[in-house]
Amino acid sequence: MKSSDKSKALRCEGNDFYKKRKFFDALLKYNESLCFAENGTENAGHAYANRSAIYLEMKLFDECLNNIQLAFSHNYPEKNFNVLKKREEKCREMMKNQSKKKPARDDDFFKLSHPQNKKVPTIVDCISLQVNKKYGRHIVSNRSLVVGDIIAIDEPFFKIIKADSRYDTCHDNNVYQRCSSCLMENNLNLFPCENCTKAMFCSSSCKEEFNHQYECYIFDDLLKSGIKHIVLRIFLEGISYFNGDVKELEAFIESNSKKNFNIFNIKSTGLEKKKQIFLSTLSLAADDENDTDEYEKIFKSTKKLAIMWKNHEKFIKNLLKKLISVGNKDIHGIGKWSIQKNENCTKIPAQCHQLIGNACYLLSSLLNHSCAPNVRRLNVDNKIILFCLRPIKAGDQLFDSYRQNFNVQPKNLRQEHLLKDYG
Repeated sequence: MKSSDKSKALRCEGNDFYKKRKFFDALLKYNESLCFAENGTENAGHAYANRSAIYLEMKLFDECLNNIQLAFSHNYPEKNFNVLKKREEKCREMMKNQSKKKPARDDDFFKLSHPQNKKVPTIVDCISLQVNKKYGRHIVSNRSLVVGDIIAIDEPFFKIIKADSRYDTCHDNNVYQRCSSCLMENNLNLFPCENCTKAMFCSSSCKEEFNHQYECYIFDDLLKSGIKHIVLRIFLEGISYFNGDVKELEAFIESNSKKNFNIFNIKSTGLEKKKQIFLSTLSLAADDENDTDEYEKIFKSTKKLAIMWKNHEKFIKNLLKKLISVGNKDIHGIGKWSIQKNENCTKIPAQCHQLIGNACYLLSSLLNHSCAPNVRRLNVDNKIILFCLRPIKAGDQLFDSYRQNFNVQPKNLRQEHLLKDYG
């Protein structure tokens, strides 16, 4: 719930960090203050103004100017306008005196080691999907690969932000550090949802793409719901492709029930591509008998979802059972390295591995497990860079490790965990 008093208190905490020149901590507090600021009050204007001061000191001039304008447009007190005007002038003067331009980020730093697949440009052309009785669906290379070869840059199609300090590597304040839609930090230059206190966005386009309308009033609970959050997100994004019409989604799934969509045969573009990606995600499901009682409680907790459940309960239950299977076995964590340590963490490393989100990756989900894998996953932003860990001969299958490798954990424990989690 929005609260002017809490917003002001959080901003004061941010000011204390700013005085100590702890800019990262100050920005987090200002972002949290923005999330609690009630619409139409001065709190948002003050928080944006305070952020602009930090960005100026960090020589992030575009961010500084952006936040000055946001302060002006969010009821920043007119009596203090002169302070921001002077800051704006100083910022523009410093921009003129910059001797070097800020280097552009190279988003293509990681490149495929072999020619790309003509249909799937994020995958090399020498790997393919095969099916047999022994291995089920699996990925094989028709070319010899060497250690370090990058064979895929796997993008997430359904993803959620994680914020649950019950786990050592997951931080509650992750929601004030990253965009809830794309999970990017954007130098913490984010703006809040008008209704809830936990969702922030890096741009208006991210906010528009984010199907937040159904989740907004239960977002805090979803952040702590584990796998339920990603299952619900996949369902809601699927519904959004049909403008919220459950009947249309049901008819679409039924009409394509005999087609086996996967990452290698998605052909369309735009909205049709998204629909095929949804079917490809659904095709990952095993025939598990999953319980939907906890999801029924979630649906009945908001008016929009309750109406949807009442009118289409049978279809939604059957669809959720499949998506729960995907959620349990085909979801990968998105990790980052951070100097920030969770308060509940007893370890004191120089850097902490932080879980920032969960996502469904259509290629990585097709890899079988081995306790001695020949490929490895590396998180870069929210993508998975898949590279060779050991030499792979032509005709060999690619194996990932779902849990600990043989050189880290005893066999009996590995088998116990794999049986429990993956059957």
